[in-house]
Amino acid sequence: MKTELPAQNIESEESLIASLIMNNNCFNDCEYLYPDDFYRSDHVLIYKTMLEMKSRHENIDLSTLWFELKKKKESDIIRGGIAYLVKISETSPVFNTRKYVSIIKECSLTRKIKTKCMQILDSDKYGELLLDLAQNSILDIKSSNSGDNIKAVKDIIIDHIERLEKANITEQNIYYRLGFPRIDNCLKTIGPKLIIIAGRPGAGKTALAVTMSRNLDKMGVNVGFLSIEMSEDEILERWIAIESGLDSSMFGKFNGFETRQIQSLNDAGAILYDSNIKIDSTGSLDIIDVERKCRKLKKDGCQVIFIDQLSQIGNRQIRGGELTALYTENCTRIARLKKEIGIPIFLLCQLNRDMKDRSKKEPILTDLKQSGKIEEDADAVLFVHRPEEYADEHERPILIGKTILNIAKNRSGPKFRDDKIIFNHQTTYFYQGEL
Repeated sequence: MKTELPAQNIESEESLIASLIMNNNCFNDCEYLYPDDFYRSDHVLIYKTMLEMKSRHENIDLSTLWFELKKKKESDIIRGGIAYLVKISETSPVFNTRKYVSIIKECSLTRKIKTKCMQILDSDKYGELLLDLAQNSILDIKSSNSGDNIKAVKDIIIDHIERLEKANITEQNIYYRLGFPRIDNCLKTIGPKLIIIAGRPGAGKTALAVTMSRNLDKMGVNVGFLSIEMSEDEILERWIAIESGLDSSMFGKFNGFETRQIQSLNDAGAILYDSNIKIDSTGSLDIIDVERKCRKLKKDGCQVIFIDQLSQIGNRQIRGGELTALYTENCTRIARLKKEIGIPIFLLCQLNRDMKDRSKKEPILTDLKQSGKIEEDADAVLFVHRPEEYADEHERPILIGKTILNIAKNRSGPKFRDDKIIFNHQTTYFYQGEL
């Protein structure tokens, strides 16, 4: 069987070294090129030595380079010695350094990928653990191969000012709108951001996420909804209730609807048929699956992702029962993920039931402490609280539907507590009360 050589282009390596010897300014084109990107071992040594000389602001030519190699007692490693350096300097083309760098980097990347693939094939891992190894291995290559993103303010400020001016004179906001004007003014949902939606069981976290996702969808934003806790039928029925105005508790019951209500049901279906929301309701997911599905949703065009919810996400690397470690690790990985895919992620989080025993029932940030480092990883924390859940039989009638949305943490804007939010029990829909 014919042995295939690793990806390489010796001619480009020789031409680049010759270019650097003849014109030290060519180093400006080598900003992201590293010694181990070269294939030939003596080329690795030559380029590494040149970088060391450059860091000392020394002039590099044939004589100074060879002197440095001899001083380091490494000149014997160069195949062909000084004659080889003279030859490539005299015969190699030296007019297209950026292209040489591009070819060398491409070959280097190809070799790294193939090496990682061989390591994956030789691994003793199976199934999901093997998939996790494969994903992390390839992502390590991607991150190590990525250039810096350093920009001068003068190069980007004009475009940003123009975006702000455009937002000022048009109805279209530069941020995604969740359907709650006062919350939107503070939260500024766009870009890589991890937003925690937290509340006690029964507070309406999922209903709020369903409402927000549908509001975004109506504004033309492509939404991904990763429902780990509820089935797709349950999520769909909530959207149907929102669009039709029908009581969701009647869904699936014999003779639950009149003829006109059936028409409303069909009209809602027609509206939702045009929706761009993508939903995945696979239950019992590991954090590996969550990361993979979110990457797939981003690849499919999603601009915002909702994950329902943190307590339902597993992690094979965390021992059973270590909930704080589990929540911390999974939340941290999702925080890294939002930077990788570059879009907002809403992560639902359930608060401890013990808070019902204290006098003030409304959630506060310290309620997240028992759930690991969630507060640290989050860019924003939005608490949902419905006072009727704690009211006695005399108070409940006047509190029905009353909801408080509280931005208790916000890195990109002010904190804000909106107590004018209404929850419609029949349609499980939240909406903005009087402004």
